[in-house]
Amino acid sequence: MATELEEKIIKQIEYYFGDYNLPKDKFLQEQIAKDEGWVELSVLLTFVRLAKLSNDPEVIVAALKKSESNLVVVSEDGKKVRRNPEKAAPEFTEERKKEITARSAYAKGFPPDEPLDDIIKYLSDNHGSIESCTKRGYVDRATNERKHKNSCFVVFTNLEDCKKFVEAEEVKYKDVELIRKYQSAYIDEKKEEYAQRKNVKKGKQKEEEIKVLFPKGTVFHFTVEAEDCVLTREEIKLKVTESSGNAPAYIDYNKGEKEGHVRMEKENGAVEFCGKLKDNTMEIAEVKLKIKLLEGEDEDNYIKKAAEFMQKRKQTGKRGRRNNKWSGNRDEGPKNKKTKL
Repeated sequence: MATELEEKIIKQIEYYFGDYNLPKDKFLQEQIAKDEGWVELSVLLTFVRLAKLSNDPEVIVAALKKSESNLVVVSEDGKKVRRNPEKAAPEFTEERKKEITARSAYAKGFPPDEPLDDIIKYLSDNHGSIESCTKRGYVDRATNERKHKNSCFVVFTNLEDCKKFVEAEEVKYKDVELIRKYQSAYIDEKKEEYAQRKNVKKGKQKEEEIKVLFPKGTVFHFTVEAEDCVLTREEIKLKVTESSGNAPAYIDYNKGEKEGHVRMEKENGAVEFCGKLKDNTMEIAEVKLKIKLLEGEDEDNYIKKAAEFMQKRKQTGKRGRRNNKWSGNRDEGPKNKKTKL
């Protein structure tokens, strides 16, 4: 008859060599590959949870000889142990992984400093047979120490016990109601939260990029008032540069059109330019252009479209260069495109 300590030793070692842990424990896999499955007791005693129970090899051997499952056997010299060859561990296949996941639960509400053994005992005594229970942890950035969260991943021996635990109307641990979910549902939720945070972060980064690329007060709209006049971007660029002392960053206009936009380089560049005009009019070779500063929603909408156009141009440019569809310096782009933003 095993003592309470011996029962704990048996349970711990049989966990190491059990169906759940052994197939995916890389360290143990390396050890059992060295000597026909045998592992030195001195190696096992480097495992913290076992060493806390006992660091005496004779105590370990005596306990294992009282195991009713006979899952782990002891060598003749009493210095090594291995999983019973007659009870081979299942392979950790994709199908096996899905089967384990189906009977795995997430539980939150345990005190962070609660001993794992106490949690396992509570679960085993009240909610069925437990194959594995892992306290979730994190590294405290301030102290660089690993600390425990107030939640665990629990693998039940069978699906029915897992289902009862997760779907029970109420489960309390020391008067605190536990939040319970299937592990797969919890992981899916976290993936969704991560994706949302990533999208929010990407959106904020995009907003910051737009602010840098398109400062406020830089865009004005113009309308060509003459009917039969054909202006070019170069003519508009020269006039704006002459009037403001600064070349525009981009002219959104095609030859022969009756309206377009000009974007200045510096913040409030368009504000300053429009402020120098008389009657909001600019004249090029006796052709009058009516000027309107873009503000508020009009400015925001234009900048949004310009940013989308720039991104599309960038992506098209990458594809074009990969496929060698055009030549020339990398800033030019396809010849039928407008002036570079």
